[in-house]
Amino acid sequence: MNRRQLLAAITLSPLLARAAAAAGVFVVHPYDTPSRIYARFRPLTLYLGGVVGQPLRLVIARSYDEQIEMIASGRADFAYLGPTPYIRARKLAKVELLGGESESGQAFYQSALVVHADSPIAKVADLAGKRIAFGNEISMSSAVAPKLILAQAGVRQKDLAAIEHLDRHERVALSVLHGDFDAGGLRLDIAKTYLPRGLRVLATSQPLPPHMIAASPRVPPEKMKQARTALLHPDPTARDAFLALGKAVSFVEIEDAHYNVVRRMERELENW
Repeated sequence: MNRRQLLAAITLSPLLARAAAAAGVFVVHPYDTPSRIYARFRPLTLYLGGVVGQPLRLVIARSYDEQIEMIASGRADFAYLGPTPYIRARKLAKVELLGGESESGQAFYQSALVVHADSPIAKVADLAGKRIAFGNEISMSSAVAPKLILAQAGVRQKDLAAIEHLDRHERVALSVLHGDFDAGGLRLDIAKTYLPRGLRVLATSQPLPPHMIAASPRVPPEKMKQARTALLHPDPTARDAFLALGKAVSFVEIEDAHYNVVRRMERELENW
């Protein structure tokens, strides 16, 4: 580096540092492979950053617990949260709901218990004595809801030969396909993508309140309002961001009370 380049670097360094410090954070939980999460949420991060007038950096949390801490403490400005992480973050701070994820006009989703297509298991009660894989322990669709399906069929944790939490949905699906486990818990729409590869849906959950975009309580009210409007009433610049999320994905108004069902589900599983 010559003297001119060195002087330029010295001059620019404080500016770059201030720009980096001014950037906000949009955090997503590690429910899928990093490459797929990045492809899905990077355009939305750019769109929201433009709307609120602050560059946003997409961060994939190392764990669900880290994501909860980040949004509750203000280390992240915005987050894509599942129902269970949301209610846990809400216990720590007044995390604000901006919009619930809707697909094809339906602002709910379902969970499923899956088995191998060739499995002799015909009903949930048949899983007594079997090995079951779940996703992250606080994932609604790959752990909480599948466990409730078991509980409601009279199958308790002590009745199972083994359980293991494998974090990502993909790992759960592959573990059942490869015979490492007799059954697994997955989000229903993800489970359906593995049906051609040899999975079978054994049972589905009740409708579950949606994933959502939420804001840290430290985000200024005006920016929260801007972000909420951008999600619920997107302008033409949002086209690429919403297409990356899914062809039929949109966001709808949602309230904290919609997640009381999740709180009840967790209470039901306290002694599972």
